[in-house]
Amino acid sequence: METQSVDMSKKLIEYCKLYMSEWHTVKGFVHDMTLLGIETKYGHLTTYATMKKTDRNKGKKEKEGEVFYTSKVDNIINKEKTKKWIFKAEYIPKSFEFCKDLIVKFWAVKKGFHTEDAFKLLIGPKGLAGIHINHGQSAVTDQLEEGIANKWQSITLKNYIAFGRPKNADKEPVTGHPAQRVWKDGGFVD
Repeated sequence: METQSVDMSKKLIEYCKLYMSEWHTVKGFVHDMTLLGIETKYGHLTTYATMKKTDRNKGKKEKEGEVFYTSKVDNIINKEKTKKWIFKAEYIPKSFEFCKDLIVKFWAVKKGFHTEDAFKLLIGPKGLAGIHINHGQSAVTDQLEEGIANKWQSITLKNYIAFGRPKNADKEPVTGHPAQRVWKDGGFVD
């Protein structure tokens, strides 16, 4: 391939360096971006390679098509931008009004994804709603406070049942050995 030197402003070179990958050279990056721009803007025009084909090639199925030089640069020009979901305090249901400030603090410090699905899991029946229905408000506030302090990724009913509840929450107190009982006024005191 024949080359020719072209004058470029230093600002444009610095701008290229901001966006190019580590493995690219400035020359290679400018080459890729120029081809990408031409293909994108003038892709609807007939290319020179297409005009050159003769009639005898029309009947044959060509496995090789027109090949453009490409690189591992994403085509961000034509891609649709998806809006990122952003948490707002007004998304919290009124049933959690008692711990709204704790939920906002937890969301700010939590690890992991901050997506709409993660928020629905936190607020839904597998998260705080399930804990609230089965174990009450105090359990919800306790879990939120621990989640903030430890920067948990999420708070779920499953994890609360497995790890968060007191160990003896469902068990009757066990009476120990008879020697542990207290004798008072001619009988054992329970």
